[in-house]
Amino acid sequence: MLKSSNFSPVLFFEASLTEQELLASPICINTMKLLRYAEQTGGIQITKLGNFYRKCVEWAAGEFQWPGYEPAELYAVNRVLNEPDFPPLFLIHEILLNTHLIRHYKGQAKLTRAGNAMIGRCGDLQVTLTEYMLRSPIGDDPQANALFWNLEHFLPVVGNRLGEWVTVADFSELIIPIDLFPSRGSTSNHFEACLFVAHEIVRPMSWLGLIDDGHLKQKPHVRLEERLIRKTALFDRFVRLIVPTTDGGQHVH
Repeated sequence: MLKSSNFSPVLFFEASLTEQELLASPICINTMKLLRYAEQTGGIQITKLGNFYRKCVEWAAGEFQWPGYEPAELYAVNRVLNEPDFPPLFLIHEILLNTHLIRHYKGQAKLTRAGNAMIGRCGDLQVTLTEYMLRSPIGDDPQANALFWNLEHFLPVVGNRLGEWVTVADFSELIIPIDLFPSRGSTSNHFEACLFVAHEIVRPMSWLGLIDDGHLKQKPHVRLEERLIRKTALFDRFVRLIVPTTDGGQHVH
């Protein structure tokens, strides 16, 4: 079942994928775990700052098994874990609040009616997470977004050019105007463009299971520009661009 995107009239996501089919998406699988945890506990206790209590954070650190955020690595730099110490959980909490799947009420994060209805519907949850994580990070300016955040441009590039390993630098050159990025001090505009792509596009798409971010498998200290990425099998199953043709037909990417 294709669901149209809020981003573009030609962009669609496959909402019927099962939990098994979405195992490559750590944010989908682990957000579903958190929704079920909230259901089973009747709500998650929150601090005065609005973060999950440490009991939930410690549960999530062990249960999520998130690549790059395994318990041994988290506890190597934190004697105790608070929510901000575990960035994936911190982001999931933000998303659940802003998509109205949970609400804070009397010291707890409680499932809303929509949150309860989402339990077990992994395909729909993946769509919700994708819509949130791929929203423009540069505001609503149409001209700026046409240059730097054009999903109708960069998603087909992922689909058509990332079948094999590609460096972040080469991917950046394919999707954004690198020359328009300013240099900062000793860093070049090329590095700033690659940093933008790595942080705003590669990381969220990796957490959504749509890009394989090879830096986790490469030698330590590899330069950001030289990190290798490629699309996953999930990308081709989940993302569709359906563009009308001049003869009244459709071209599907």
